[in-house]
Amino acid sequence: MADINRMDRTWLCSVLFMDIAVYSSQSVELQMKWKQRFNTYLAEAIQEVPESERVILDTGDGAAVCFLGAPEAAMFAALQLCRCFTLDEREQPPGLRVRMGINLGPVKLVKDINGALNALGDGINAGQRIMSFAAENQILVSQSFFEVVSRLSDDYKKMFQLKGVETDKSVRLHTVYHLTPPGLEMRQPTVAKADGQPIAATPRVTANPEAGAPRERWIPWLVAGIALAAVAALGLWHFYGSSAPAVGTVSAPPESKYQTGTSPRPIAAAPSPDAKAAYDGGMRLLDEGKAAEAARRFDDAIRVQPDFVDAYVGRAEARRRLLQYELSLEDCNAIIHLNAEDARGYNCRGFGRQLLQQYDAALPDFDEAIRRNPRFILAYEHRGTTYNFLQQYERAVADYSEAIRLSPRNGLFYVRRGVAYGSLKQYDKAIQDYTQSIRLQPDNVNAYRLRAVAEEASGDATGAAEDRRHSKEIKQKK
Repeated sequence: MADINRMDRTWLCSVLFMDIAVYSSQSVELQMKWKQRFNTYLAEAIQEVPESERVILDTGDGAAVCFLGAPEAAMFAALQLCRCFTLDEREQPPGLRVRMGINLGPVKLVKDINGALNALGDGINAGQRIMSFAAENQILVSQSFFEVVSRLSDDYKKMFQLKGVETDKSVRLHTVYHLTPPGLEMRQPTVAKADGQPIAATPRVTANPEAGAPRERWIPWLVAGIALAAVAALGLWHFYGSSAPAVGTVSAPPESKYQTGTSPRPIAAAPSPDAKAAYDGGMRLLDEGKAAEAARRFDDAIRVQPDFVDAYVGRAEARRRLLQYELSLEDCNAIIHLNAEDARGYNCRGFGRQLLQQYDAALPDFDEAIRRNPRFILAYEHRGTTYNFLQQYERAVADYSEAIRLSPRNGLFYVRRGVAYGSLKQYDKAIQDYTQSIRLQPDNVNAYRLRAVAEEASGDATGAAEDRRHSKEIKQKK
């Protein structure tokens, strides 16, 4: 690699430009929290890129990174960051939402007034323009970047979809493409209101089961972000409402585990052999992480037996894993229609509405699920998270506490409650919860990270540094 400090050449590099949404309208305290988390995610996303092959520019409300080496490095960094920001929004409300744009173009490296490297040129300017066309937590790329990276691998090409031609404020035309993870395609969904009537929604992504990418290149992206492993470990439990499984397992619950506590769901008529076989196949595929194939097997079960409630429950979960949240709501409504006494249908619908950011509409569904089954653990957790999004932190703490009472060995619930305590600035209680989560899950990177933030806020800089060191060591082992 040529010397990065050479000022007498033009670099052709990939520029990843990022901007934190609604940053300037927030309080200074929230801006600082957001920027700290943003910087942490960015550092992790580019840690494998040699320093000689990148230049980072702080833009105040975001950053720009010039990748001087392999152009696909910008693509993988952006995808990992997008996943982190999406999970951050769920785990630490109000979470980060970031617009991202990637361009391939010419850049000149210069020294600024402080002697630090800066970058100028059309590569930077066009990257900023491409970013300005993106929605929150969306990645757009320029024609030049697409033309190069899509030719490096057939697998890469499947991740790009043409958005169209955009015009910037200088009346310059830009052909832009969506960049989505492998196996996903863009679609325009229909989102249900609280009364069940359809409303327009922003574009989301749904799965294309035929697409794919080399698995080893996607391990960093799959494991990136907050509490991802814990969320994955819950598996179908989100909708079944059964007793807590051992953290780290994703096994299909047996029929007896469909009932919870003293408020069991009504037992439906036994499914036909063909419907049961299709359903069991869907469950196995979900365990194997093959959500698209699982959804098709649940389709088969429903086709054979249209009143098979468990098949709708399974398909709702498969669709959720495929990010088809609005379609999962259709299955939740079907569960309620077929069996209004089944608390799972209300929890399922509330969770879908939460994922669609319809928080006020989600709360009555969780209330109804808990009314019908007072020991429905995940309904308490989901309602607590919804309260967190609505910044009703005391109510969030109460619901997480109930979930912990019912399932005291689930480390995720302690993390959730710790976040709520942190939002209330009750840092000592937050640290206690993160510590308990670590006892239950010693390799929980997220718990170490969050405990470091709480320790720093409470004045324990030494403890914070030690937790960040532990977090880094765990990541390196993985």
